[in-house]
Amino acid sequence: MSSKEILDLLEQSGLEQYKTSFAQWIYPTAQIILEPKSDTLLQIGESKIGGDPDLLKETDWPKWKSYDMTFIGQFNLAECPANLSLPSAGLLSFFYAVEGMYEDEDFYGDPHTCRVIYTSSDQLDHIVRRSAPASLNEEMKMQPNSISFVPNLSVPASESAYLESIGLGWNEEQDDINKYWEIFLPETEKLWQREGYINRLMGHPDQIQGDMQRSCEIAYGSYTDDEIDKADFIQSATKWRLLLQIDSEEEKTGIMWGDVGRIYYWIHEDDLAQLRFDRVFCEMQCC
Repeated sequence: MSSKEILDLLEQSGLEQYKTSFAQWIYPTAQIILEPKSDTLLQIGESKIGGDPDLLKETDWPKWKSYDMTFIGQFNLAECPANLSLPSAGLLSFFYAVEGMYEDEDFYGDPHTCRVIYTSSDQLDHIVRRSAPASLNEEMKMQPNSISFVPNLSVPASESAYLESIGLGWNEEQDDINKYWEIFLPETEKLWQREGYINRLMGHPDQIQGDMQRSCEIAYGSYTDDEIDKADFIQSATKWRLLLQIDSEEEKTGIMWGDVGRIYYWIHEDDLAQLRFDRVFCEMQCC
């Protein structure tokens, strides 16, 4: 699907007046296809979901409070599609405090429950395969999978700061957002032929419960309750980009997120440009 086809669908859905402003929010994405494979068959530094991570020896295993984080996956950026606004080389390694999610009431809304580690290309010769700490519950470890990528384009979910910023939100013109939700999104999904689990690198999220850009901006911003509906807040929230989405593909990974949910990693576009991964926010949504 091309950007032109997407914009044509928007017009056919009765939303022609938004085409010019909407075009900026059509983002490249890559769907991630999992294939269970033993870690012994995966090369050090290869892209994968689950298993044991490849890190520098001196890198401390990420923790949240007293909880050792679960290794979610790693992406060799030289293997990723080239149009995703990611660095062209290096390794991104994702962690999440899965055990804390089930045991600690302070977990939700805390931006420190995840960690993303960037290993630059000139350090990749020094990474080694690392075993999880013995204190990490075996049930909280993800099973290893090799991955492949299916590049495509993506559009904002019906609840997002992107749409709000162009006047197409749930608190705006109700007829228009209904057309987006009931006509435009189903038609785009037909063309993408998406079925089953959706793991995704960059692009827009497949949301279950609603907008997450607000949560990101609140977690790292300094807004009060009476400021979060202001235009400057919405504009700031549009700067948060989906980095990674992992589904509850339990038969392959051994992990279900809540009640058949997904986890979503977000990064501010300024941090991504500066290769700063210390302010990533991860949210879990489920049915």
